[in-house]
Amino acid sequence: MSEEKVVCVTGGSGFIGSWLVRLLLSRGYTVHATVQNLNDEKETKHLESLEGADSSTLRLFQIDLLDYDSVFAAIDGTVGVFHLASPCIVDTVHDPQ
Repeated sequence: MSEEKVVCVTGGSGFIGSWLVRLLLSRGYTVHATVQNLNDEKETKHLESLEGADSSTLRLFQIDLLDYDSVFAAIDGTVGVFHLASPCIVDTVHDPQ
C-alpha cells in the first residue's frame, strides 16, 4: 500500500462497530477503534482476534466522548471517522410493550 489509510471507529467494541472494524481491516485500512475501558476483555478481545488485526493495523484507544483530549488522541492522523459511540447509556427496557 503506497499511502496508509487510517480511519477511526468510535464505539469500535459495539456490535455495529466491531463489524465495521472487521470490514475496514479486510479492505486494508489501519483502524483506530475506541472503547470505554482498555482493561475490559469484553471490549477488546474480540477486536484483537479479528482477521488482519495486529499492532500495526489496529490500535485501541480508551476515550471519554466528553473529553476533547482523549477523542483527539484517537482521531489524530486519520483520514476519516465513523462515529458510532454515544456518550449516554440507555437503561434496559424491561417490558417493551
